[in-house]
This record gives sequence, structure tokens and C-alpha cells, in this order.
Amino acid sequence: MNVLSPALRTPGLSHSRRWLATLGATALSTYALDAVATATGATLAASGLLHGTSHGLLLGFLALSYVAWGAGLRKSLSANWALLERTGTSTNALSKAAHDLAALRGWRTRARRLAGAAGYVATELVKEAPYYAGAFGAALVSDSVSSGHAIVFLAGANFGAAVYEYGLAGLTRAFLRRGHASFDADWVPGEYLEDYYAVVEPDEVETIAFFADAIRDTRPDAPILFFGTGPTLHHVFLSAGRASEIHLADYLPQNLAEIERWLERDSSAHDWRPFVRYTLECEGLDAPTDDQLARREELTRAKVTRLLQADAGDAQPVGERYATVVSAYCADSATADRATWEAYMRHIAGLVEPGGVFITAALRRSRSYLVGGKRFPSADVDEHDLRAVLEPEFDCAIEVRELPEHARLGYSGIVLASATRRPPASAPARA
Repeated sequence: MNVLSPALRTPGLSHSRRWLATLGATALSTYALDAVATATGATLAASGLLHGTSHGLLLGFLALSYVAWGAGLRKSLSANWALLERTGTSTNALSKAAHDLAALRGWRTRARRLAGAAGYVATELVKEAPYYAGAFGAALVSDSVSSGHAIVFLAGANFGAAVYEYGLAGLTRAFLRRGHASFDADWVPGEYLEDYYAVVEPDEVETIAFFADAIRDTRPDAPILFFGTGPTLHHVFLSAGRASEIHLADYLPQNLAEIERWLERDSSAHDWRPFVRYTLECEGLDAPTDDQLARREELTRAKVTRLLQADAGDAQPVGERYATVVSAYCADSATADRATWEAYMRHIAGLVEPGGVFITAALRRSRSYLVGGKRFPSADVDEHDLRAVLEPEFDCAIEVRELPEHARLGYSGIVLASATRRPPASAPARA
């Protein structure tokens, strides 16, 4: 249940259905914008409120209307980005096309966001052209319509468009709040730690024991990557005695900040000693002493050399490959969409070098899980899905643990896996 990228997709919507939804929303929003902007512009022009105002002041008023429109557009762009990343749909077809093309090319989050915004803004600018043509065209062909009237109409249309953009942004945010909670807006590391890591719960009893066995088959004295850590360290302690370095990667800066507090011995940081104790027990110590716990904590602090902000939506989330990659409750707990989960898994597993080991865990057949009373998405995967993603390139050992006591949280089982990446096939010998 560690956070990755918020690039979520609505469960059950195929690629074609997302496009159909986007085209329908684009048509509806275009008509709505035209109706609101035209009505506002016409009303302001007909009201006579600015009759007799100098040309210079009217131009200033027009400029002010563009400022208002830009502010509304900014709100709408933010909401549209959240809609794109969480559902794969948009209220602007060109924005979706640009975003999806950037994603297909493996561009990073910022580039995808800029592409989607460029498509959105380009569409809105094109929509502006008919207003100028209509307003100044009417002024040219009719003696009853002056250039001043045209400017007042355009300014009113811009203010109407600003109101529309604010309203569209609000409706989009309201729509998103009806589904899963947003990692960007709703995720609170402290709530997650309080809900799941006050004690060693049954799912972690199973997970840590499995990981402790799996880590013994990894290459010693090499860097280990933990991908999608969230704000947690409970799986990291088992690698401290084996790795030359430990690198921790997550999408959300606040999760990495929570980890950094522990590394810096902040007195308010989460207490991981129950998990350190259980880790040492899994390694064969019957009754670990406080001194042994402290030594493992200090060893872990010494081995953690990098905190990396990474996005599993990127084709290469970090810049190197590792002999060992651990990613627990990560890709499956960052999206409700199967295809997105598969892409995340391929990107994360792709960080394992040939002959290296990938250790992972996932919630089994979970559609969502609770954190702080808010419901976050899960990809509804099982051991067969995990095997299908990994087996083309890995030799896998996959196990299932039934955990009915966790059903109230949104899952009643977990899938655990240790997979070794097969070396690339040898090139055929030359004659």
C-alpha cells in the first residue's frame, strides 16, 4: 500500500470507452462554454453599462477580462490534469491526445502534464477566434454595432468563460471525489503509519518472513533498491546486513520526508522497533535485545545512501539497474486499472539486471483499501496476474496467504513473490 504515481485509471473503462467519454465531454463542454460566454457577452453589451467609456478604458477592461479568464483556465487545467491521470479521460479531446502521446513515448510526469495543458490551451484559443470574427464582423457590416460594442462583448464573453472554467474545475473535482481518494490531495503519511504500522499486523508477519527468506538468495555486497516505499521502513531492515547500499524510491515527497525524519533521528519520527524486532526473529534470533535492535537501526541508517523521487509511470523510473529490487504493495496499491498496474510492474521489474532478484507483494483481489477513513485504489490482481506479468522474463516463486482478519480494510489475502530475471538469450554463433 505504498504510494507510487497518481496516474490512475477508472476501473472497467477500456481505451475506446475512455475516448468515447472524452469526446462526449468535449462536445458538451464546448456547447456549455459557448452558451455561457455568448450570453454573458451579449448581456453586458446590451446593458449599456459601459456606454460612453473611452476606447482606452475599454481596452483596459478587455485586458482585465483576459486576466480573469486566465485565472479560471489555470483552475480548469489543474482539474483536467487530475482527471487525465486518475481516469484516462478529459473534457478536452486534444488535451487527452497530447497527454496519451506523451505517455506512449515514455515522457516523465512533468512533460505529460505540459503536453496535456498545451492541448487544452490550444483548443481554448481556437474557440476564441469565432468571438472576434463575430463581434468585429458585426461592427463592420452594421452601423448599429460599434467597435466599442465589440470590445464590451468580447470582455463579457471572457468573464463568462472565466466563470465557466471555475465551474468546470469545481465539477471535475467533485466528480473525482466521488471515486477513490487522491494521493496528491488526500494522502497523509501519518494516517497510513497509524492505521497499519502501530504493531506488526498479520499481513506483515507473513510478508517480512517471506522477504527475510527471499533476501538470502540475493547478491551480497551490492546496492538494493526499495521501490515505492511510501513513508515506511519495515521491509528495509532485513537488507541492512546484506546490501552495500540501500536506495529508497517513492513518488510522493512527503513520504520521503517522513523517512528522512527517521534517518535523522527526529524524536517525532515513527517507531519501527517492533518491526526491527520481528525482522531479527525471522533471521533466527529468539529474543532480540534492545542493543541488537539499536545496532540494526544504526546499520540501516548507515546503509541508506539515496532517497529518490520516482514515478512508476515512467518507462525508466530511476537511472540504473540493480541486482536486487524490492517493491511491496506498490503498483497494485497505486491504481484501480489493470492495464496501468501491468505497465507499472513492467517498469519496476525492468530495474532488475539480468540474473538479479525481484521481490514483491500485492494485495490479493482488492479493489480498494482504507487509510484514515478514505478509500484508495487497488488493482484487483491475484497470483495469476502477477505470474503473467513476470514469467516472460523471470523465473518465479509465488505464494498466497489468506488473511480474513484484514477484510474490513479492503483485502483478505496477499500475494508474495520472489523472481529471478533470466539472462538474455545468447546470440547465435557465427559460422
